[in-house]
Amino acid sequence: MRVLGIDLGTTNTVAALDDRTLPLSPRDGRGSSLPSVVAFLPNGVTRIGLAAKRRRWIDSENTVFSAKRIIGRRFDDAVTQAYRERYPLQVVEGEGGVPAFETRAGRLTAVDIAAEMLTAIRDKVTVQPLDFDRAAVTVPAGFGMAQREATLAAAEQAGLVGARLVDEALATAHAYGRATNPVSRAGVYDLGGGTFDFSIVEWKGGEPELVESQSDLALGGDDIDQVLAEWAADQVLKEWNWDLRNYSEIYARLVAECEQAKIRLSFFEETVVDLSQVDTEGSVPAEGLPISREILDRISEDLVRRTFVTCDGVLAAAGLRPGDLDAVFLAGGSTHLGKVRDGVEAYFAQPGRFELEPTEVVALGASWAR
Repeated sequence: MRVLGIDLGTTNTVAALDDRTLPLSPRDGRGSSLPSVVAFLPNGVTRIGLAAKRRRWIDSENTVFSAKRIIGRRFDDAVTQAYRERYPLQVVEGEGGVPAFETRAGRLTAVDIAAEMLTAIRDKVTVQPLDFDRAAVTVPAGFGMAQREATLAAAEQAGLVGARLVDEALATAHAYGRATNPVSRAGVYDLGGGTFDFSIVEWKGGEPELVESQSDLALGGDDIDQVLAEWAADQVLKEWNWDLRNYSEIYARLVAECEQAKIRLSFFEETVVDLSQVDTEGSVPAEGLPISREILDRISEDLVRRTFVTCDGVLAAAGLRPGDLDAVFLAGGSTHLGKVRDGVEAYFAQPGRFELEPTEVVALGASWAR
């Protein structure tokens, strides 16, 4: 059976088939990732992926991103209310008490946005063309029944009838169990765009089984972008007496530019936050705001430390210690950060494994799960 594995991520979506990830964004430097962004243009056209992500800079209220954070949730849920405060989107109470995005294309739920993403994947696979028998869509282990049902509803809406759900931790375990030397017990440290999950898996009869898992559903790369944007806004306020947080579109551009700076700091010791891209009216000098990896490590330290509180809980529930794990597999784009990898090595007394690209491993594993 040929399974199309889809990692429907908060920040990026990745698909895999036949032992390889599919080229979803060939013009992007990371061609296997399709940004999980949907934009509704004034001319009625809907853009998805990188083209949509660019719209965050100029039309933030009609560019929906990080919708996975509220899929399957109620409008009065604390997570939904926190989302409303943080993101420059109009989130209103929709039919049946479900949160909905108010856009020029009408009111759309997080299920609708997920369905747009999954439809884009289905269409790309069909055009290539690639045949598959079934789709497997991954979900965080911490997703409850309502969130899982909402994800399946999105898959059905996208025409992926009969799709099954696979826990992201098990998908990662499948990928590593197939690609590397076998281990008996492993931890899966998954820090993605919107959630953090730590899971313990064991192999019995050749198949991985979930032993224990806990999630922090309000912790991910998005949150690192936010604290970095807060730091940058503070620097601008000190230097030029101009608070970028007072202007929603400008601040949205600052968050987006800080995300790019964070990614660059995964590869370089220093970079700049390009203020000319943030404040296009020139209210502040069009010069870059220098930032180093050391500064990023410092301002993200509390968030990274929170991940190990979750690890403490999982290990305690399983009656294990960090040293009882044969390996720790890394998943999620935020595990590229040096602070994260250093923290993993210090906590578990062994380096995290990333022979498989952390942004691709979940989709690959989903395509191998039967």
